[in-house]
Amino acid sequence: MKKIYALAAAAFMALAANAQNGAPLYITGQAGADDNSGFVNGNWNATTPDEFTFADGVYSIHVNNLSSFTISKACGSWDALQAEGMPLTCNYGDVPGVAVNLEEGKANILTPWLGDYDVVVAGDLSTITLTTNTPQPPMEVYLRGDMNGWGSPAEWLMTPSEGNKVFHFVCSGDLAIKAGESFKIADAGWAKYNYGATSAEAIELDLEYDSWFNSSDNFSLAEEWDGACWAIFTKDAEGNDFNQVFFSNDKEVEMPEYWSEVLAGSGVQTVAVDNNNATAKYYNLQGVEVANPESGLYIVVKGNETKKVLVK
Repeated sequence: MKKIYALAAAAFMALAANAQNGAPLYITGQAGADDNSGFVNGNWNATTPDEFTFADGVYSIHVNNLSSFTISKACGSWDALQAEGMPLTCNYGDVPGVAVNLEEGKANILTPWLGDYDVVVAGDLSTITLTTNTPQPPMEVYLRGDMNGWGSPAEWLMTPSEGNKVFHFVCSGDLAIKAGESFKIADAGWAKYNYGATSAEAIELDLEYDSWFNSSDNFSLAEEWDGACWAIFTKDAEGNDFNQVFFSNDKEVEMPEYWSEVLAGSGVQTVAVDNNNATAKYYNLQGVEVANPESGLYIVVKGNETKKVLVK
């Protein structure tokens, strides 16, 4: 009798694990908008997103020009799926053709690169596999915003260096960003690079500012900008995200000096300014004491301890 109960329990567990098999599964996201590409029902906020086909124990769909997306067991727009649709997510990585574990979560899934993909999900929703015949393109990152219709025209392409960790741009011709115009730094598919501001506050020129991946806030400048900008997207010596932007109307300006130290992993530490700690004194790199340090690299003397810190 116990054996029968055990077999019944095992069968029940198997059914529970595979309960999704055959039930509807939906996908929406960023893809081409042409009639013969992308999603059939439209991107992101289509009321009825595209539905996977279920056959031979797996869910599958082909989407052209796919870069980022979300999948869900519920039917609705991206906003609805995020709110109540039990979306599934993963960090897919940069290698197509690999089965990656899925979990419940609201983060969008990023493809290895912008391309035409076959998306295959296991019947029990345990894994997802992305395959493509689209060759891996060179990574191109742009300034995208009000000034260029949020597109990725060639004249707004940034120059990469340091293994796609640092990007540089110099305005030429009649390119300029007016004070208050909104923009971000992103690749053509809004996937691997999609950086915005940490707040809605306007950016002053000649100062470093933190940037967040997939931020809800855009960059905007406090005055018209017609010069150069630098952006860095990497990790510091402690493994923390180190993403900053720097704008100047000096077209010959170099990137902030301490970024080189971060890239070299020299141990630059990120700290918050403690205005209640009167024993800590901040000095700039020229040795001048700074009473109220803003964003930048400083030498901090506290008792017998001296260290170089990055203030955000």
